[in-house]
Amino acid sequence: MTDATSPDHEVFQQIVGEQLSGVTFVMDYLQLQFNPPPTINVYTPLTVFSHGEFVRSGDDQFRNRLCEQITKIVKSVSVVPGDALKITFQDGSVIAASLKESDYRCAEAINFQGRGNRWDVI
Repeated sequence: MTDATSPDHEVFQQIVGEQLSGVTFVMDYLQLQFNPPPTINVYTPLTVFSHGEFVRSGDDQFRNRLCEQITKIVKSVSVVPGDALKITFQDGSVIAASLKESDYRCAEAINFQGRGNRWDVI
């Protein structure tokens, strides 16, 4: 059975305890893979916090900082409507996908495809 978009976005909890196993750079979006499934397609800018600094999509070290998150284990995930989807890893680093209306380039910011045919779109 497939879940429709839920107001609490609880389906994202599937990635807690999972390892970020891959990052795919597609022409105009990114895909985060967590021992697929789950996968998260991100259509808005990402920010990575690690090494005590923030880097955002397009910054010089963005790809390096994002790829450094591969193999890290997810500690928590939260959805803050109008702000960001925040994925926090066990070492304290964070990947945040913007949910700010001004950052949307298409109808959605995030497309989550999880286990058990569960999904969510923001």
